[in-house]
Amino acid sequence: MKFVKQLVPVLLGCGAMVAMNGGAASAAKAKDVCIAAPTGGGGFNTFVLQSVDTLFPGAAVALHGFYFTTGVKKIGPLEGTAVMGSNGQIRIGFFVHSSAEGGAIANDFTISGMLDADYNGFVGFDNDGDFQNNGTLEMQRVDCSTIVTP
Repeated sequence: MKFVKQLVPVLLGCGAMVAMNGGAASAAKAKDVCIAAPTGGGGFNTFVLQSVDTLFPGAAVALHGFYFTTGVKKIGPLEGTAVMGSNGQIRIGFFVHSSAEGGAIANDFTISGMLDADYNGFVGFDNDGDFQNNGTLEMQRVDCSTIVTP
């Protein structure tokens, strides 16, 4: 009986921890999300978002990863945030540090817009720092195993 009395607080504590963490079944593994946006010259702007947590309505997740174009083959880091609205659409925004590698074509820029739950859709980009869209990109989710990093 003494053992049972000692065991009860331990079991209650474990139960409370599981409840606070949403239960073991709700813990979804973070996954990479790869998005390509075709450019005018036959190349692609490629965004690799690493270890993205599963989104659900009302949730926000941090984004980090890297960007490159298939034409120039320069790589740069990116970071930002995504949030899912009650309608299931994802509001996304991130900053790309494409000048990290330097050179004549280097230009830091921001991306923001709304995507569907599979990260497909149109977003705006600001590539001159005036906080106004300079154009749009059609984002298309691609299989990360097909991405060849420069």
